[in-house]
Amino acid sequence: MPTLYITRENGTLAQSGNALQWRAAGDKKKTTLPAAQISDVIVVGQGNITTQALHLLMDLQIPVHYLTSNGRYKGSLTSGRRHSFQTWNLHYHYASDPELSLKVAKNIITGKILNQRNTLLRYHYRRGMRDDILAETAAELKDLLTQLSWCKEIDQVRGVEGIAAKSYFRAFASIIQPPWQFKERNRRPPKDPVNAMLSFGYTLLLGSVVTAILIAGLDPCVGFVHPEYRGRPSLALDLMEEFRASVVDRMVLSVCGQMLLNPQDFEGRGGEGVIMTADARKRFLKFYSERIKTEVQNQGNNFRTSIENHIRLQSAFFLRSMRNETDYLPFVMGK
Repeated sequence: MPTLYITRENGTLAQSGNALQWRAAGDKKKTTLPAAQISDVIVVGQGNITTQALHLLMDLQIPVHYLTSNGRYKGSLTSGRRHSFQTWNLHYHYASDPELSLKVAKNIITGKILNQRNTLLRYHYRRGMRDDILAETAAELKDLLTQLSWCKEIDQVRGVEGIAAKSYFRAFASIIQPPWQFKERNRRPPKDPVNAMLSFGYTLLLGSVVTAILIAGLDPCVGFVHPEYRGRPSLALDLMEEFRASVVDRMVLSVCGQMLLNPQDFEGRGGEGVIMTADARKRFLKFYSERIKTEVQNQGNNFRTSIENHIRLQSAFFLRSMRNETDYLPFVMGK
């Protein structure tokens, strides 16, 4: 089922029976969508939703995610009725057990590094295997996977992940071609258009993962790699790691390479970094919506379906791994 994006700030999403209805300010025309046909709602900026519409969404257990206009995740609204005590108790048991949580964290970061490596190798092969930095970094990431397997503490896992990310984005920068520029990963705020797209894309991905976690009946705030902190969706941040490179990074590289957007579609905000224009943001949302509907194969189990389904399946697999006391197998996209 699709995600409903609310990007217009001069209108209201209301209830009409069992449907949702959008009406722009000063416009008599209304757009109606059966609520049962959507999976979640993402509100970007100051979009308005009536209390009656929120009640309908809660009754149907459809989560609502709130983002700022520059793509920063603010939080989610959900009925909270999907979870069970047994499921959350099992989840908390794993998260509080050092040995079990270490094993989970290592599997999650293994998936992240494998997808980073495959993304670099994809462009290495596309360039006729002439780009040394991509091949060299892919080899570095392979060595880091070995180091990861030796980690005895969570902080060591985080250390390996940080080294891998730095190496990966150094190579990622070599793929970006003029008129685009990218020197390093930066955020809060992103300082250039490429980083702005990465940040916004990761926030959209986070919303997709939070929805998948809620459907599975897990607590999105109790993670393993990311520690619990002031209600932060730590588990969602964990489970999105394996999808960052394969979903968002590859999409941003395509946007840049095909010039689906251009640097003029972004505007500076003084010391607050760079954001997309309203029109560019709408187009980027369309790119993301199309991206997660793309069918791909998970190398871990050879199952082929849409990325959106893979995201939801991974949350279900995560729960099943805890119930069966087996290793969690991350999603890995091919080259």
